[in-house]
Formats: sequence, structure tokens, C-alpha cells
Amino acid sequence: MIRSTVAVLAGTLLAACGASTAPDQQAALNNKVDLRHLVETEVAGNGIERYPLEGVEIPTPSDAQSRYELLRQRRTAGDTIIAILRQQRGDRFVYARTEVDCARNLFHVVGVADTRAHVETNVAHDGPLRSTEGLPLRQELSRFICARASAT
Repeated sequence: MIRSTVAVLAGTLLAACGASTAPDQQAALNNKVDLRHLVETEVAGNGIERYPLEGVEIPTPSDAQSRYELLRQRRTAGDTIIAILRQQRGDRFVYARTEVDCARNLFHVVGVADTRAHVETNVAHDGPLRSTEGLPLRQELSRFICARASAT
């Protein structure tokens, strides 16, 4: 339910802004979660966090409008990494639970929510792990997550 809502909202927002392109429309059709614009959807919180958490800021030159933070990461039995991210833009914020395969440069989103607690259980599976090639924001996030995982 959330997955299709997020995809439709992302496509609608892009279309309303007149910035819709064929790749963006294709992403919406494939139910991909658009991390760059997720904070603009109804999933995002309104700036009132009951328990704000401090994470480690992730440098994201491809999205200078937002601040991305890594809140938590853990390695799975399948040797992928589950990472909890927070995107903040202005007074809006959203959380994403992602999975990264560092060895094969693969990434996908498995949950999104307006709170840290809900992102652990909400589902926004945007398809199987897939290449980050041609997706600068996902490449930046993946590189940072993988670098931190290999340092521990």
C-alpha cells in the first residue's frame, strides 16, 4: 500500500512541477522509491520529532538541498547491510530502511516512514537489489554505508 502510494506521489509531484522525465515516470511505474523526493511526500514527518536522534551526516553532493544521516546499520546473514537513514529538508524529515550489497554495488529501499520506530516495520520494498549505476544519490549513500561497514 505504502509502496504504491509513494510511487504515485513521487510521480504526481514531479508532474506537477513540470519536471517529469521518462526515467522518473519509469521509476514510478516500477514502484521504485525516489529517495531524493521522499521528504516531499505524505510519508514525511512535519518537523515534530518526539525523540530526535543524531546520526552521522552523509555527504551527498548530488542533493545539496537535503541533509542525509546514517542512524544505524547492521550486517545481515546474507552479507548485505541494512541501514536506517534520515533525510531532512527544512522542517520536514523522513526515514528510510535500505539494504546494500557492497560487494556487488547493489542497493534498494525496504521501508519508509515518518518516525524511526515505524521505519523498522513499514514496508516500501522497491524491488530487488539493483545496481546504483546512473543513480548518483544512491551511489553516494552506498559508498558511505559500505565504507563505515568495512571500518568496523
